[in-house]
Amino acid sequence: MLARHVQFSCGLIGVLTFGSQSGRIQADTAIVTSVADTTLIETEPDNNLGGARIVNAGTTQNFTRNRGLFRFDIAGQIPPRSEIIRVDFVVEVTGQPKDDFAPSSFALHRVGRPWGEGDKASPDPTHPGLGAPATAGEATWNSRFAFTTNAWTTPGAAASSDYSPEVSAETTVYGLGDSPYTFASMPALVADVQAWLDDPATNYGWLLICESEEVNFTARRFASREDTGRAPYLVIEYAPPKFDRVAATNGQLDLFFAAQANQAYTVEFRTGLASSDHWSTLTNVAASPTTTNLVVSDPLIGTQRFFRLRLP
Repeated sequence: MLARHVQFSCGLIGVLTFGSQSGRIQADTAIVTSVADTTLIETEPDNNLGGARIVNAGTTQNFTRNRGLFRFDIAGQIPPRSEIIRVDFVVEVTGQPKDDFAPSSFALHRVGRPWGEGDKASPDPTHPGLGAPATAGEATWNSRFAFTTNAWTTPGAAASSDYSPEVSAETTVYGLGDSPYTFASMPALVADVQAWLDDPATNYGWLLICESEEVNFTARRFASREDTGRAPYLVIEYAPPKFDRVAATNGQLDLFFAAQANQAYTVEFRTGLASSDHWSTLTNVAASPTTTNLVVSDPLIGTQRFFRLRLP
């Protein structure tokens, strides 16, 4: 029986052979660094730390709390309609209490409301975590956007109304010697990133909270995006856009897929999977103002072909 093979998209190979059930899939990987991060500082509730090389989280020796905010541009880095398979959050500890430190579990919680990163840093090098007085639109312990009516539900952000009480990912943080730390993939973390890819307007990032805020000496300094080479990042495994269905009818192979609004596509083919086998364009699909279910056809001419759906 005639064979037709389909490579779904860049890096994701799905082989379909009529008359058999063979197949293999390989995901793509993207490294996405943070685009916004800052600290909510209980001891300086109207200060901002969005321009510093650190993000603080945990409880100080004086029992004052810090909470970190992180946001990543998912939609700008992952092809639309991709399926998120795995997400790891990686961050580096660059400071700990000088007198002692207590190991503690830290957790990421999905934020449900927007906030302003700000650009402030502490003018006092001996106290870099205290930030500087916020200006309009910057996140502080009291406000999502300083000098506006957009306050947190309660100072420092409140569970349920400002962030999800569900843990998206967690890990135990010790000292500098065990850095960097990976918040390993959990279903909730994957679901967060998938939601932000599908609906970027809901992407307000995560709040990093020590899960034992009643314990002092758990405060840690984490590298921020301003710390070049040590910025927080995500390792995202994803399956790119793919054909939804393939059918052989009336002497032709029909390739079905949903074209997203305002997104152009190219359907390509080649006769083998060797590096010397080059991709050729079967057709280009112009962007449509609305999401549209499309079908692209190719005659069954008796020659083996591999197909892929690609974003230009």
